[in-house]
Amino acid sequence: MYAELFCQTNFSFLTGASQPEELIARADFLGYSALAITDECSVAGIVRAYAEKRQQQLAVKLIIGSYFRLNDEFDCVLLCPNSAAYSELCRIITNARRRATKGEYQLDEWDLKTIRHCLLIWLPSDNEQQQHRWAKWLLRHHPANTWIGVQRLLLANESQRIDSLQLLAETYQLPICACTGVLMHEAERLPLQQVLTATRLGTTV
Repeated sequence: MYAELFCQTNFSFLTGASQPEELIARADFLGYSALAITDECSVAGIVRAYAEKRQQQLAVKLIIGSYFRLNDEFDCVLLCPNSAAYSELCRIITNARRRATKGEYQLDEWDLKTIRHCLLIWLPSDNEQQQHRWAKWLLRHHPANTWIGVQRLLLANESQRIDSLQLLAETYQLPICACTGVLMHEAERLPLQQVLTATRLGTTV
């Protein structure tokens, strides 16, 4: 049974192309054991996903989480295994939003250092120097609750990238978990998702 631990809805502005209700319903239809709704610095999509799950009596487990970026060099997903973790996540989101203008957020390294209850999935960049720096940082601050998230991005160097992440995991003894980074619930939403991405990046499709 597969559980998707990295999924962004249309509450991740100009990123996700599907609504929380659509994503949780599709995850249940596909037989997923669980789906984590992890919008960027937000838990806004969770309520609608939970309402859909309850109304339709879906069997799939809903996991609360959020995706964050720090200084364009550290990406991670925080997941909540319990209520203490949820409170911690909300505190991190609130503090990050307060530091920035409306619609933006500014995560601080201190936010990550203070994690005690959330589970952390690290999504390493392709920069080898940054990989080693953050692997050492995570081992120092969160040795027991960190996983390396490995995605299949269908890039030209896919196998080489995955091999490098496996080597990183072996070097620092960090466990690996598979995650997709879902942005839509069906392939027909791809044109919309491409338009959203082009708009966010200020370029053409």
